[in-house]
Amino acid sequence: MSTPLVFKFGGASVKDAQSVRNVARIIGQFSQRPMVVVVSAMGKMTNAFEEVVAAWSNGNLSEANAKIDAIAAFHQDIINELFEDPTEINEHVAALIASIREGLDKQDISYGEGYDYIVHHGELISTRIIAAYVGQEVPTVWQDTRELVKTDGQFRRATVQWEQTGRAIRSNIVQDKVNFVQGFIGSSPDGRPTTLGREGSDYTGAVFAFCLGADSLTIWKDVPGMLNGDPKTFANTQKIDALPFNEAIELAFYGASIIHPKTIQPLKKKGIPLHIKSFVDPTLPGTTIGGVDRPEPEVANFILKKNQILIQLSTKDLAFIAEHHLSAVYRLFAEQGVVVNLMRNTATRAMFCINNDAIIVPKVLAELTGQFDLELTSSVELLTIRHTNEEDETRETEGLDILLEQRTPDTVQFVFKRF
Repeated sequence: MSTPLVFKFGGASVKDAQSVRNVARIIGQFSQRPMVVVVSAMGKMTNAFEEVVAAWSNGNLSEANAKIDAIAAFHQDIINELFEDPTEINEHVAALIASIREGLDKQDISYGEGYDYIVHHGELISTRIIAAYVGQEVPTVWQDTRELVKTDGQFRRATVQWEQTGRAIRSNIVQDKVNFVQGFIGSSPDGRPTTLGREGSDYTGAVFAFCLGADSLTIWKDVPGMLNGDPKTFANTQKIDALPFNEAIELAFYGASIIHPKTIQPLKKKGIPLHIKSFVDPTLPGTTIGGVDRPEPEVANFILKKNQILIQLSTKDLAFIAEHHLSAVYRLFAEQGVVVNLMRNTATRAMFCINNDAIIVPKVLAELTGQFDLELTSSVELLTIRHTNEEDETRETEGLDILLEQRTPDTVQFVFKRF
């Protein structure tokens, strides 16, 4: 029994019918091996589903239904282009669209549970379509990741329960077929849908690779490999050929968009290399993470996070910021699913740079206002430079209003506003 290949295709790789055909061609080149293919929602569908969630959360069900109509039409156009006889796939997708609408009636659940219930349908629909299309040429099986990836009950940022997940994956993956599974999703102990966090499909790939003892995990992207910065933001970016696991973990922690922060850890534990390859030109060598001690080449890395908010808090009684104050803040952040991108404290003030989530941040601020005096700066950005030098810093910070700066021997971070 040969070790299965584990591939992951993101939304950009399955954004339309032509893209689905391209994915089928790539899979067809490896059909002699057992395979697990993790797929995200198509194109920008996760954003579209989040708009449904926002309308549902605001009680505007007519708007939510209209957005579901648009989602259904988007997928129907792709189906019509891919299939001569779409009868069977239409039935599967119609059932999933009906299931989304059922979620709109769930008015007595938390925002997080409603989010996970609605949004996870994007992956279910995409994998149904792609498995059916690829299945016309090679033997495929559609697997329900909710039955395979077992998590705790923390909605929007669920934690994988490794033992139960490993047993479920190993007992359900079919060796002589291409197994299509959904990225990003799982289920709680009582069977409710959960999600692993935004961009969590990469992590799903790592979960399957770990549980199956795969030789590698390959993530297919629209770039020739991992670059040392987003080329849409930074000039003169360079491709990284190879990267140690630890450096990849650091870059993911600081927000490198090409890697999900939790993806590397399970791969590192078993020494499973991660390949980042181009679905545009699969012949390119790409980037390999793991198997080296130093990056090749050794260059600075640049990461920019936009839409941040800087929260500065102090005690109402002018007391020093102590451990119990910070503990209360972090407990609140954990409960609300807030990720702290930068934190610094002085004797009398604590500063947190976080994602400016339109739903979560108002709830967090309402809680903090009761305990602390707050100073807020919205529309800020966070620049992180790994392995920086003076020339890099001067070039990238010129003309910026730096509000907060933090340094370690390997990394510098700037919270700033643009003029």
